[in-house]
Amino acid sequence: MNATINFADAAERSAHYAHLARAFSYRGADIEAGIPGTEYTAAFDPSVHEDACSLREGAHIEEEQSALFEELMRFYEFFGLGRGEGAEMPDHLSVELEFMHYLTHLEAQVQDEPEALDSLWRAQHDFLTRHVWRVVHAVQDELNSEHPACVALVQGCAAFVQDELMRAKQRLAN
Repeated sequence: MNATINFADAAERSAHYAHLARAFSYRGADIEAGIPGTEYTAAFDPSVHEDACSLREGAHIEEEQSALFEELMRFYEFFGLGRGEGAEMPDHLSVELEFMHYLTHLEAQVQDEPEALDSLWRAQHDFLTRHVWRVVHAVQDELNSEHPACVALVQGCAAFVQDELMRAKQRLAN
């Protein structure tokens, strides 16, 4: 899927991140992406299905997981966010996409403040590069499901994140 995804503004991009975050969660997959619970666990829950691809970034890296969690929590806490009781782990793709939803929501609110925009664009670029793209790319490579909704969700997310990375790089270059 190489089609560029065009969104008119940061608010539309934020809404799409929120949609993806819900779609990659167990509770939201059926509603947002048409993926029934059994298909979701077969595709994305290795604790239930041996061939499933983990949606946790820590499953796709060789570095120490505590260092990963520390870095993620620093990102979240810098923007005033914490982890709620019963929430997914900080390295779960749905959490990382939700964080990008928040950053793009903030971007939409500060359109007339160049310094704030620049800071948010740098944070978006860093988080996409260091975390979101890494897990999305790994999930795309390791997905073992042939369920059309699972495949479409992963491919659509990968295309969107790739476009977002290109957008972030262009903004930082200007």
